[in-house]
Amino acid sequence: MQSDKAAQSQYGRQQTSLSRILAVAVVLAVLGIIAFVLWRQFGPRPGPQYGIAVNASRPIDDFTLDSTLGRPVALSEFGERYTMLYFGYTTCPDICPTTLADMGKAQTLLGDAADRVQMLFITVDPERDTPERMRDYLAYFGKNIIGLRGSLEETEAVAGQFGVVYQKQFASTSATDYLIDHSSVVLVLDPQRRPLVMFPFGVTAEQMAHDLSAVIR
Repeated sequence: MQSDKAAQSQYGRQQTSLSRILAVAVVLAVLGIIAFVLWRQFGPRPGPQYGIAVNASRPIDDFTLDSTLGRPVALSEFGERYTMLYFGYTTCPDICPTTLADMGKAQTLLGDAADRVQMLFITVDPERDTPERMRDYLAYFGKNIIGLRGSLEETEAVAGQFGVVYQKQFASTSATDYLIDHSSVVLVLDPQRRPLVMFPFGVTAEQMAHDLSAVIR
């Protein structure tokens, strides 16, 4: 009888010990999941392989410009998305259309993650680029590209925030016959409007998509 009680007591202790082990295992598993989620959200961000990491701590000042949507658009409207910005103009003979085509293709390559990216085209030629003209032009490169246009002063102020420079190069004595030399980089901002990555001219759509997939969270 005593041996039976001892066996039952030992069995009970084993069960209690097993329950404790299982409880600890469950707690550790939950903590592991929480740690993984926090790491994904706040942990070190993989760096770009083809673009140039910026990782600025200060956000770009918000601005509002006329748009191809038929109303003024503020940069802050895209606070839940990453933004890809490009400064150019519709009569650019080569660099602008090449870059815009790569941007549009990169967004397609992102698949489901494309919903988290907004592409913006800011004209450096507001004297000739009306919202209507930009809308027709940008339609060739994708459905998700919004064109933005400001006054000469607004354009200069916005471009200055990004370090973008541009200058007219006249081809004749006509005031409307000119090309524009300009910085040709694609700038990526995180949802807090902080510059994250810069793609120099020549980075392909596939390379952009690769780097965007690495930094989007």
